[in-house]
Amino acid sequence: MKNKLITGAIVTLILLSVAVLFWYFSPSDISIVSLEAPKEIGIYDVNYFNVSIQNNASKNVNVTINVKNSFVDEKGVPLKDVEILEYENFSYQLSNISEKPQKEVSLKPGINSIMFMMGYQVAGPQKVDVEVYQHGKLADSRTIEINVLPAKIAIQLSEYKGINGTNEVYSVYGYLENSGKDPAPGVVVNISVINEIKNTTVSTVTRNYTISSYTDLLKMGRTNEPLVVWSSSNSTEDPVTGMRTTITTETVAPIVVIELSKNKSSDEKYIMSPVVVKGKLGDKYKVVVTARWKDRVVSSEVRIPP
Repeated sequence: MKNKLITGAIVTLILLSVAVLFWYFSPSDISIVSLEAPKEIGIYDVNYFNVSIQNNASKNVNVTINVKNSFVDEKGVPLKDVEILEYENFSYQLSNISEKPQKEVSLKPGINSIMFMMGYQVAGPQKVDVEVYQHGKLADSRTIEINVLPAKIAIQLSEYKGINGTNEVYSVYGYLENSGKDPAPGVVVNISVINEIKNTTVSTVTRNYTISSYTDLLKMGRTNEPLVVWSSSNSTEDPVTGMRTTITTETVAPIVVIELSKNKSSDEKYIMSPVVVKGKLGDKYKVVVTARWKDRVVSSEVRIPP
């Protein structure tokens, strides 16, 4: 009797082991079809990547998605919580990112697209790992590499056309951008105006700037630093209390003014702009602005007339 019990226990144990092995090694109905993400993102930027998962079952299947290294802090430590956005079969919609992050999702039969958020506070290559678990067993996994670009500066130019009598007046405005969390001091900016017909440089100036950090710019209600700003203050005093009120006005001025005359140039000096060029209608100019900061060089240009 005792031997029969031992034999029965052994047989039961073997059957359970076989069942577990069969379950563990049996193919899953779930597989990752693709993992799509931008090849490059900027440091401190928040971006997104999409995971497409195939559900070969005929009914909804609950899975757990584990995403590693999608958020990394300034010390290079990956954050544990990831943000999964609202998902639909064959499509996705952005949900309120303030909602509690979800990791367990229900996959409909077919292809399911799920979008995740990502962001990095360190530059360099980063690997994002995505693992999908079904009933505690790893169903599939994928890895993708993303290059995180260091903080950079950029130049934005815009032009405005006005009329002064019979003359056309083109104003070019310039702005510096800084994507870093720290200020960018010692930015050397060169502004040149080239006569494209004669292929000669008409005027050139060089100026030095310090660009506020991206977060400080946002606190000031803007995302860039104008290249030419004039400030003026006007104070008034209350004759009864002596209380003084001072109002400061900032005027963003053009970096370049080009006046094209039909006959005679105007007497306007355009003194608020560092570069003023007076030519004739039919002339063609190119305004080139180049900024150098550390080992980085960025440039932008506009043609006048456009």
